[in-house]
Amino acid sequence: MRNLLNPKWLLAINTLPVVLLILIVYSDFSIIKTLLSEENLSLWKGFGLTLIILTLLHLGYTITCIVRKQNISMYYAYISLVVYIAYIYIYSLYTQDILPWSIPRWMLSGDILLYVGTFLMPTFAHSLFIIVIKLTSKDKDYKAWQNILAAVAIPIICYLFFQIILPLWNFTTSGFGSHVMVVLSIVAVILFLFFLIRGIYILATKKGKAWKKYQFLWKIPIAILFPLLGLAVNSGFLIDHFSGTHTGIFGDFSHYWFYVLALVNGILICLPSGSNTTQRLFLFIARSITFAYTLYFFIVFLPYLPLSVFAIIAIGVGFLMLTPLVLFVIHIQELTSDYNFLKAHFSKALLITFALLGFLVIPACITASYTKDRVVLHEALDYLYSPNYSERYAIDKQSLQNTLNVVRHNKDRNDDFFSSSQKPYLSKFFNWIVLDNLTLSDGKINTIERVFFNKESFGIMPENIRNTDVSITNVSSSSTYNTVDNTWTSWIDLEITNANTERLFSEYATTIDLPNGAWINNYYLYVGDRKEMGILAEKKSAMWVFSQIRGENRDPGLLHYLTGNKVSFRVFPFSESEVRKTGIEFIHKEPMVIAIDSHKVQLGDSLTQKSVTSVEQNDVAYISSKTKEGLTTVKRQPYYHFIVDISAEKQNLIDNYISTLDLFLKNDALKTPHKISFANTYTNTIDLDDDWKTALKNQQFEGGFYLERAIKTVFYNTQQQISNTYPIIIAITDTMNSSIISKDFKDFKFAFPENNLFYHLNTMSYLASHDLTKNPKQWIDDDTTVRLNDSVLAWPNANKTLAYLPNNTKPDVVLKTSNFQLDEAEIEPNKWTSGLVMEGQFRSNVLHPEHAERDWHSLVKYSFMSQIMTPHTSYIVVENEAQKAILKKKQEAVLSGKKSLDLNEDTQRMSEPEFYVLLILVGLFLVLKQKKFRWF
Repeated sequence: MRNLLNPKWLLAINTLPVVLLILIVYSDFSIIKTLLSEENLSLWKGFGLTLIILTLLHLGYTITCIVRKQNISMYYAYISLVVYIAYIYIYSLYTQDILPWSIPRWMLSGDILLYVGTFLMPTFAHSLFIIVIKLTSKDKDYKAWQNILAAVAIPIICYLFFQIILPLWNFTTSGFGSHVMVVLSIVAVILFLFFLIRGIYILATKKGKAWKKYQFLWKIPIAILFPLLGLAVNSGFLIDHFSGTHTGIFGDFSHYWFYVLALVNGILICLPSGSNTTQRLFLFIARSITFAYTLYFFIVFLPYLPLSVFAIIAIGVGFLMLTPLVLFVIHIQELTSDYNFLKAHFSKALLITFALLGFLVIPACITASYTKDRVVLHEALDYLYSPNYSERYAIDKQSLQNTLNVVRHNKDRNDDFFSSSQKPYLSKFFNWIVLDNLTLSDGKINTIERVFFNKESFGIMPENIRNTDVSITNVSSSSTYNTVDNTWTSWIDLEITNANTERLFSEYATTIDLPNGAWINNYYLYVGDRKEMGILAEKKSAMWVFSQIRGENRDPGLLHYLTGNKVSFRVFPFSESEVRKTGIEFIHKEPMVIAIDSHKVQLGDSLTQKSVTSVEQNDVAYISSKTKEGLTTVKRQPYYHFIVDISAEKQNLIDNYISTLDLFLKNDALKTPHKISFANTYTNTIDLDDDWKTALKNQQFEGGFYLERAIKTVFYNTQQQISNTYPIIIAITDTMNSSIISKDFKDFKFAFPENNLFYHLNTMSYLASHDLTKNPKQWIDDDTTVRLNDSVLAWPNANKTLAYLPNNTKPDVVLKTSNFQLDEAEIEPNKWTSGLVMEGQFRSNVLHPEHAERDWHSLVKYSFMSQIMTPHTSYIVVENEAQKAILKKKQEAVLSGKKSLDLNEDTQRMSEPEFYVLLILVGLFLVLKQKKFRWF
């Protein structure tokens, strides 16, 4: 432990943590600074500048000692201890002014008020260690029991003080009395920790025969009993019966591996070292392996050290909080003793290598486990949200279930300071490795569980949109025709009035169906008397920020795509009788009518633009209304594509399926070759021939009825080879309620031009019709017949058809090839053709979602370049610079992760810096250890 006097330790213990603290706090400050008053800003600058000066002085002293090859002075330890305690104390007095409650907490990366104490705690502990070492000379025979007795006496004295003296203290309510109480508490904590550390240090370095002979009397309780007891108490086995809730006072340490490692680590520390070289080497390696475990708990409990005295007073088992500190001292001493013995028999380089490799065993195992979880989770997410419809999948369900369990616990929605379902640092490490510091929404977890396990964990409450009596009271529009590229730019300006007489804030929310070939390329909302233009942002980031602002009853407005050409339009909030002004700009090829609620707005006119021709750009084409009038009308040959529910617990319906389908085919006049798919988690498709019944009986009935995937696979296959036949989809199941369809199929509208219907054939032979583009699980007619003989239009002609279009007078967008590649050179600001090629890329990704992850960043970038909103972006209006800054920060976080992951749903938790501190400190620990093992 005397090697802690090496000044190089100060780089890891003070400089790095404080630099990280400054960077993290500055990151938050740069977002909220526009919301702070002059007084608040002065405090930020004062405390920040003071901390920077202290850090520079600290660094200067460190460099001086290193250059002069001097050990750390005891005077440094005294000064450091006093100065940083004073800094933390004064800082705590001004916390309400540094971060007033008017600042939204969701804008912050975590509770930055706690960061100062947390990041400076290593310096506090290190200074105490130095004082202990300096005041415990090797030449004197200090008594361990005297120091331990002094440590035990301090909580007793404090208890008597609180019980006897404090009630008689007349000025405790004054400001001076409060300061005195705090100072006395700090002194008590310092003295307690000093005597405790010193007593353990003396015990660990004693060389007398008596101490060696009876070392088990104190090692077994400290190394084995207390760690196991601490884990049990933390998990609630002994207090409050918290066991089984996956929470703990200081974190979730309920996994059996914590107990196994605690026991193994304790046994290794207690084992006699002996003089056998081989045994001593193996013991040294084993202790190096479990030192990672000891170091982990030392770092976890380091911030709680100042509370240890009061925990002992409050609850009898509070002394267990000190076990990681005591065990850390003993473990280091045992490793040092092993090293000093072995260096006479082995080279120092070999011993250092063994120690480093051993130390990395546990972190490597954890990393390997998390990496496997990442691979499995990403496979599941790719299957659900970025699938290759032509491939077969086989997901490791057991690993997926384990990963989901961890993700659910890490969401940690009910944590407080002394109760957590997370594993400190490890949960952050898991989120970094597996989730790219993002998360899975409750809805996504439910979808994964329903698809793979036919169950769900969360009850999703619908969003409460208070839009009763909020309506458009005035509409105006203007259109400008661009003669250069023959396109229109149109504005719709709206006045929206809240007629609700209740005092609750209301919201305007509606949807807008855009015609093909029309896109949104600007938006504004009046915030008070100020016209605030919309920001084009990545969609998930904008929706997250809108949700957070909406929770504060502030002023957001939002436009984003739902499915297909349907756009969600929301403005919030509306106070009683308030009128708000907003407007949307559209760019379109030909005159069109936009319907917003009951209002129909004509944009553009046919007198100015007498004729509209089709446009072909790259491998995507815009087919105008005029062009469609000249296309050939054809009727394609329909065939049935049956999708049979083979999800878990549906084995007993096999005979019903067979009799129902036989009866349907017997009574139907359509005699073309049909297909049948067996659908649960996966979809298996065969021709409907004489062997289909045997194939049905051989299926594995498991997972959920993932009807959405089965239907999309049908559409994908129809688009790979355009033909004169088309499928009529009929789902065969006892109830559609059990089917899994997360959204409608508007994105696939180009794949079913005849009509929007599919059907449900239940086990009682009733046929119900459903709409693919609106509430697919809700039936339209529950006793109907199949609709046949719909006509379509062949484009460009009936002889060489590249696409079949709906037989109507509306324009369409067509892909000439399903594997569309967009060239950045085709993107120009506010150009209609930019919207066309981006639509082509989006439709290509609908058919080939396996490319969506690759193309996602490019499409967001192209949307920003063109200023045209796409299904990957959103227009949002926010009211201040702080909201714009957090929007940008969240957007960067989303774009750095996986497309199918989500932003964090819990905005109040302690944030990522814990993990980064651990990662950097451990990294430096290994570097310093490699340089010179004897530092430890």
